[in-house]
Amino acid sequence: MRIGCIGAGKMAEAMLTAWIRKGLARQEDVAASDVSEERRALMRGSLGIGAYEDNRRAAEAEVVVLAVKPQHLQEALSSLAAGSLSGRLVISIIAGKRLAALEALLPGARIVRVMPNLPCVVGEGISAWCAGSGASDADRRTAVRLLSAFGTAVEVPESQFDAVTALSGSGPAFLAWVIDRLASAAAAQGLSERDAAVFARQTMLGTARLLIEQDMTPQALIRSVASARGTTAAGLAVLDASDAAAVLERTISAAAARSRELSA
Repeated sequence: MRIGCIGAGKMAEAMLTAWIRKGLARQEDVAASDVSEERRALMRGSLGIGAYEDNRRAAEAEVVVLAVKPQHLQEALSSLAAGSLSGRLVISIIAGKRLAALEALLPGARIVRVMPNLPCVVGEGISAWCAGSGASDADRRTAVRLLSAFGTAVEVPESQFDAVTALSGSGPAFLAWVIDRLASAAAAQGLSERDAAVFARQTMLGTARLLIEQDMTPQALIRSVASARGTTAAGLAVLDASDAAAVLERTISAAAARSRELSA
């Protein structure tokens, strides 16, 4: 599969790395373009692919990934000949750019919009995706195959993308905030800061894997850990008596609202 990526930032790097390692594309069949010579040099050195300043080189592929910042999209597309992406499968990971806007900018392109998240860098991402009116069933299968190379792919109606952005897009930062606060609280109880950080990170990782691999609900896991009048019950009583649930609800609501503003 020939893949071109317009924009070669960290997310694009993670995606291209996964596709090459998983054998979905050969190095000689992958090209990237970017305004930064530093990023182009990294693409050549670490991935062994062609990297160019000219976006037209990346736009020649069967599958073209749009991975530029939203404010740079118009400029990136202006360097392409009119209609050059018509008939091609275009996968956009540009935050806030809805299918209608992309289809207006790229008439004739078969577009799939994707919202990946940062854990894609370590192969544990989750990507929401939705397909434009011109995308075929084969395009959908191609998108799932590519996105599954670095995590989980879930088809989601575009109307729900703002909620996805708030949960999985911004969520890693929110979870990191919780990890940091838990570690700080444990350090206040006498654990070294280094050990507290290790315990907090691994506990978060292990809990997530347990939920996934045992197909457990959070409520079931809570019941399995908490015994009557035990240490977990004592801590849960504090959480239940607090407004922590309301704070998390407001956090997701604020992030989703901002996503809607940016997409307007």
